[in-house]
Amino acid sequence: MESIYWVLTWACHRRCRHCYEDRFRPYLRADLEAVVAEAERNAPLVLGNLPKRMTYRDPGGPDLPEKMGRVIISGGEALLEAVRERVTYPVIEGLVARYRDTGGVKVVLQTTGDLLTPAIVREVAQRGVWMISVAGIDDFHVGMEGEAKRPPSRRRSRQ
Repeated sequence: MESIYWVLTWACHRRCRHCYEDRFRPYLRADLEAVVAEAERNAPLVLGNLPKRMTYRDPGGPDLPEKMGRVIISGGEALLEAVRERVTYPVIEGLVARYRDTGGVKVVLQTTGDLLTPAIVREVAQRGVWMISVAGIDDFHVGMEGEAKRPPSRRRSRQ
């Protein structure tokens, strides 16, 4: 298996017009807890049903070497505080453990990017994330238009 794309949760902190899934939206209070609890319940079930190996061979014959496959985890937004500790981190750890003795796996974390901090980058790297894929720091994403996408320290003053 070359790649699996795993949507961990429906919870997102944005309401982007172009989003392809109407369940990706901000959830509040009890609704957020319900969405996170659903993801928390489902994660071990999904993990238990993934292929035994995450390796593959390019087309061309059985003599080609096996390559390490990848699991791309995303949301909604997998780095939301309500999701990160309860779902995302256990899933990353579970993937690394599951494939440790069968050729490994490249874990890719897909995020909007605006919730990334140096601490979170360290935490996901320590857990075994191979790559962080950022899709969302541009003018097409709600809350990131124009000056809003710049860090506060780099925004132009409005004088």
